[in-house]
Amino acid sequence: PPDGAFYIYADVSKMTDDSLQFARDILNEAGVAVTPGLDFDPSRGAKTLRFSYARSTEDIKEGLERLKNFMQARGYLF
Repeated sequence: PPDGAFYIYADVSKMTDDSLQFARDILNEAGVAVTPGLDFDPSRGAKTLRFSYARSTEDIKEGLERLKNFMQARGYLF
């Protein structure tokens, strides 16, 4: 596992313009907690999410699988 936190700040503008609701949907439907970009940038954060990879490798793999399934169900991945 990582010793410290590692973050990805992702542009999700092709999927949403409401990062707060999108983060809620991911949590409720996939069981993965992500942070809406609005928490970091009130003017441009509505189209971004922050992902933290400060977990074990197995947890990260599981979270990515859940995110993949969520995105496929929404038609964002094929």
